[in-house]
Amino acid sequence: MARLQSNMHDLLTEEVLKALFSKNIYTVLKFIQAEIKQIGSITTLQYKDIVTIRKHLLNKHSAVVTNALDHWNELVSKTALIPTGIKSLDRILQGGLTTGNIYEICGLPSSGKTQLCLTLMKNVSLLNLNVFWIDTKGDFTGRKMKSMLDANGTPEDVMSKMLVKQLHTQHELVSALYQIKEDVYTRKLRLRLLIIDSLPPLFYQSQDFERNYGVMNDFVNVLHFLARELQIAIVVTNVITTWYEGDFNIDSAITEKLGLGKYWYNVANTRFVIKKDRLTILKSNRLLKGVSCPIRICDEGIV
Repeated sequence: MARLQSNMHDLLTEEVLKALFSKNIYTVLKFIQAEIKQIGSITTLQYKDIVTIRKHLLNKHSAVVTNALDHWNELVSKTALIPTGIKSLDRILQGGLTTGNIYEICGLPSSGKTQLCLTLMKNVSLLNLNVFWIDTKGDFTGRKMKSMLDANGTPEDVMSKMLVKQLHTQHELVSALYQIKEDVYTRKLRLRLLIIDSLPPLFYQSQDFERNYGVMNDFVNVLHFLARELQIAIVVTNVITTWYEGDFNIDSAITEKLGLGKYWYNVANTRFVIKKDRLTILKSNRLLKGVSCPIRICDEGIV
């Protein structure tokens, strides 16, 4: 899952990397899986140079064999349960957000998805844990967070635990996730919660479905790595759209569709829908489907 970098091999220059990235070859795995002729046509590398790089990458990044018991014990030791600070939500989550899982919050526009995420960020930061927020809509403001903290009587220095990055393209999103991975390893960043608000603005920018699929595949791979290998709880927001078929006056003609298509549908471990004053589990691999809890929006956020 390592991202291709110039320090991995002398022949992987910035020019070569730029050419590879333009064809959605971001990782060591993608480079090794690609045909040598394809790499040659994309870059200026010679056949023998490509073979040399592949051998070097294989030797350096081959998987280490471990037995199942050791793997399980390591997983248990790293897994944590993070209370959301919203009592009704923690009840249906059986205690809180579990690291290693991807949670999706979906709903109609202006249904409260961002407000819920802001509340999660505030409450988890109060646990002395860093929270990373990836903002694709420009909705995050320090002023809003400060007002939520003030309403709760919380010192503003807790905001030092909140890391925010605004971005506008699919490429920036994938790059940001790889940078988070590097920061956790090299800077020993103590990160337990990653929030992405939201995905549709990036993946609806282009009508190039083949490119969107390729980037989505890379995004999902690194997302799973962050969740499972680094034991981070990930929360992503997605939009629900309303479609009218036939008569606008007939309720049965109205259908609701989840954004990002079929590929994304099975990515999240747990999916919530937020409607009016309730949060309902639509899908989960460990929680009871259909269970819901009441929520209320106030100055402190969602309670």
